[in-house]
Amino acid sequence: RSTASPASAAMLRRRAIANVARGLPELDPTGRARLVRRVFARLGALLGEVVSTLDPARPIEPLPFLAGSRECLQAAVAEGRGVVFASAHLGPWERVAASLVASGVPLTVIAREPYDPRLRRIYERLRGARGVRTVYRGASGAGVALVRVLRRGGVLGVPMDLASRVTSIAAPFLGVSAPTPVGPARLAVRTGAAVVVGTVARSPEGDLGISFVRLEPSSSEEELTARINDELSARIRAMPDAWPWMHDRWPG
Repeated sequence: RSTASPASAAMLRRRAIANVARGLPELDPTGRARLVRRVFARLGALLGEVVSTLDPARPIEPLPFLAGSRECLQAAVAEGRGVVFASAHLGPWERVAASLVASGVPLTVIAREPYDPRLRRIYERLRGARGVRTVYRGASGAGVALVRVLRRGGVLGVPMDLASRVTSIAAPFLGVSAPTPVGPARLAVRTGAAVVVGTVARSPEGDLGISFVRLEPSSSEEELTARINDELSARIRAMPDAWPWMHDRWPG
């Protein structure tokens, strides 16, 4: 049973349209409204997919790697210094994690500590049952656990596209300055871990798959954070109806 009121739904729609105007200024008002309708419809379909995967006995359809992406990730892992995998809530992001683990990737993801213990149990059914390890950033010893993942040569998945109550810096996101978590870049700079950006994307034939790109190393947390944002922004622009524009991404 939905608890969303008509007023809250209208507020989310207004926010989504305002955010599209910021991030995709080339769209006219009619285009913005059409895009937002597609966004809500697609997120509804994704919610149905997530609910269906709560049954751990139910197989999922793994997403394939797009051309060159498996090799990109494998080469980064093979260096042995760990991999910071920056990602976004683009399309079926939960299926991305499960698909990577199913393909043998040693993946651990960072997640916000749930405000309700019942949600944590749901997350464990959704992720843990598929072999996706999780570190909750608010938990005691979380920082040490993240460094250990990288020291073991693992892949640390970090969503970076949404506003978050963590140490952040201002960096352009979809062309507009936005507070962006600096922790992933800081981890990479301090540990020497490789940095890759990965999300779902479409092949030239239009098929959905997982796409990875390696970023050049940097000694500057600010520069690396900005480059991650640039790559994620390009991916969102390529699939704008697959990103949650109703999120309160930009302050003010």
